[in-house]
Amino acid sequence: MMRSHLAVVAAAAALAGAATGYLLSPSPSTAGTETVSFAPVRTRHVALNMPAGDRAKAAALGYDLFDVDPDADEIASLPKGAQALLWVGNTTCGGFGMTEEAFADAVRRLARNPRVYGWYLSDEPNPAECPDIVAQIRRRADVIHRYAPGQKAFASLTDWTMTPLKPSATHLDLIGLDPYPCRTEARGCDLRAIDRMVGQAVKAGFPKSMMVPVFQTFGQSCNKGDKNWRLPTASQLRAILGRWNELLPRPAFDISYSWGRQSEWACPTLADAPALQAIMKEHNNRRLGPAPSDPDQGTPPKDTPSQETPSKPAETPSPCTTIKG
Repeated sequence: MMRSHLAVVAAAAALAGAATGYLLSPSPSTAGTETVSFAPVRTRHVALNMPAGDRAKAAALGYDLFDVDPDADEIASLPKGAQALLWVGNTTCGGFGMTEEAFADAVRRLARNPRVYGWYLSDEPNPAECPDIVAQIRRRADVIHRYAPGQKAFASLTDWTMTPLKPSATHLDLIGLDPYPCRTEARGCDLRAIDRMVGQAVKAGFPKSMMVPVFQTFGQSCNKGDKNWRLPTASQLRAILGRWNELLPRPAFDISYSWGRQSEWACPTLADAPALQAIMKEHNNRRLGPAPSDPDQGTPPKDTPSQETPSKPAETPSPCTTIKG
């Protein structure tokens, strides 16, 4: 999942002068925030790559979690009742959007902001290529747990090796899983891709209660880059949602990738598809949240028949480049 937040660069520069590291007591600011009460057992829904001007429309479809920069004014501008998933991470083995010092300062500032759901720390980290990414994620997760207990440390994973990123190594609270079943060379969608990635995460030591589904709501027929993926039809999207519901019936939140277009990775997208928007509205408005009785551990799902024989995996596009509006 690839992200490029230009605003983070500016925010990091502004914060760097005030950053004081990890050893000081937290001094969060609640200026400009509202008192908001959130249901503790509600699955939240985020659609990535969303311009600010589309947030009201998305909220009417039941989206109530928005990925934004760690900016108090932007957080306060979100639709009523919505929360923020703050992008402060890296992509694969690239650099982080903020230095560790600036990140710690941002966490302290926003630790008591009730509209902050969590922090998006990394997008498809690849420990096979950059083993030090594990420690970098862990240090940031520890800052969140120290200064902002209750806010979530999140990273999105793909089908690279997951075991080095296990919870005891990274201290993450939640992980995204991004299998995309609908490929350009197949008329159907291989739902077994979902089963396989959930099974891979279970084998790596992640409890199902940590897993966040990433739904395919994009194709690659009009983007400039690879042409490996196809926008699902309405019936195929329903099948994708159904399979995820069987495997992870009550996640903490779920992700639709992608709302907006990405020139290299995603076109067309959910914003181009009213029929898919209607399906997501139905899904978002009926999805229950995580239950205390949900098992922490699950067994790897068995392969089930699919509409197509799976083909050789291609490079997975990243759901995470946000288009700032």
